[in-house]
Amino acid sequence: AIAFGIGTSEVEMVLATQCIMKEKPKSMRINVEGSLSKGVTPKDVALYIISQLTTSGATGYFVEYAGQVFRDMTMEGRMTVCNLSIEMGARGGMIAPDAKTFEYVKGREFSPKGAALDKAMAYWDTLHTDEGAQFDKEITFDAANIEPMITYGTNPGMGIGISNDIPTAGSVEGGEATYRKSLQYMDFNEGEQMMGKDIDFVFLGSCTNGRIEDFRAFTSIVKGRKKAANVTAWLVPGSHQVEKAIKEEGLLDILHEAGFELREPGCSACLAMNDDKIPAGKYAVSTSNRNFEGRQGPGSRTLLASPLVAAAAAVSGKVTDPRNLM
Repeated sequence: AIAFGIGTSEVEMVLATQCIMKEKPKSMRINVEGSLSKGVTPKDVALYIISQLTTSGATGYFVEYAGQVFRDMTMEGRMTVCNLSIEMGARGGMIAPDAKTFEYVKGREFSPKGAALDKAMAYWDTLHTDEGAQFDKEITFDAANIEPMITYGTNPGMGIGISNDIPTAGSVEGGEATYRKSLQYMDFNEGEQMMGKDIDFVFLGSCTNGRIEDFRAFTSIVKGRKKAANVTAWLVPGSHQVEKAIKEEGLLDILHEAGFELREPGCSACLAMNDDKIPAGKYAVSTSNRNFEGRQGPGSRTLLASPLVAAAAAVSGKVTDPRNLM
């Protein structure tokens, strides 16, 4: 089975026929080989890939992620990467099931049990790409080139390593007019450093980074430190299950000690839901998946980043390399 989003025209098709006509997507395999450096997370891997391929680089494709980096990732890390596939235009993303997958599924509420689980795992174990399979497109990246990422513009493809400067117009795909409009909206200049820029809000959450591992990562940075006085922080678990785990693992006590509070689980500031809106002209380091104009509130300015980068910003009040706090 496969699930993906559809638009209103396709909804009409489903209501009329209970079917949907879809062109078979092309296949793309993205390999990331090597080992990730300290402070580099699955979110950084995904933002790096999107920055290299652009937001339309995988349009018309279904992507399989492969290579040592993805084999080493936890299941929740893999979910973060696959979640961001649509941000480069892909119809979807997948990673072959393995022992980590099976262990993650075991004992969960809606998982098969007993003999049914054994049968399911035997089948799942066949769901991998055959040796020598041909893809319509295949790309390989070196993990050594990936550092903590942050976006500077108004789409997820406008990302750079946190130690890099904002690129010049001539080095960016997508047209100079779009690039300059984006920088004008963000009130940034080409060639500027991102490191050290003041921020106003931090948002930890969303379907991209609202899982328990994301809260563990955030807490590992803020432990023993205090939230910066100039920062408003919204920490939003992705579910009540995550909220429960945060409390059971003692993370909530550490967060309280550092000056942070949990909000109710949900989408929250990812799309400016309810009152969770970033004010116009304010900068938010956000672990969500989209940084479009006005996405987090009219006039809001979003810097997409990992939970580690968000935590470093939350305690420093500015864009900060989390590796300096680890």
